[in-house]
Amino acid sequence: MNNDIQIETNKSVFNYRIAIVIKNNNNILLQKDSRSSHLTLPGGRCQIGETSIKAAIREFKEETGLNISFKKEIGMIENFFTSSFNGRKYHEILIIHELEFKDKENYAKKVIHNIEEKNKKYLTYIWLNMAELKNINFKPEIIINILKQKEFSHFINIDK
Repeated sequence: MNNDIQIETNKSVFNYRIAIVIKNNNNILLQKDSRSSHLTLPGGRCQIGETSIKAAIREFKEETGLNISFKKEIGMIENFFTSSFNGRKYHEILIIHELEFKDKENYAKKVIHNIEEKNKKYLTYIWLNMAELKNINFKPEIIINILKQKEFSHFINIDK
């Protein structure tokens, strides 16, 4: 049974998602999907009855097999966009948390592979210098502004 918080209508989809920021000096861990031209933060959907922090830890463990722990809350985005995968309109609440590896040796890995059966041939996680985010196809782009903030911040993003 799927307990992900997602509501689908004929015209659009509502998601309650989390995104994970893991930093290593000036680098940030990004998710690369071979089926897409953009990079994004790792993450996934919250489940009913689950906090966003527990969802972040669970999702990353399911996807990579690696253990992470909560560091701090970063921000929230009310995100409105059209999916490049299915062309559907999305209304998404995206909570962003900074987490850190429990095993510090994971910071030395150049690439982390997804281990989930449905995604392991598509998803990898790579380090990129945070200054380069503005020069690549990174989505949602507004996260760059959130990463610059010193305190929890809330943005509304409407992709054209």
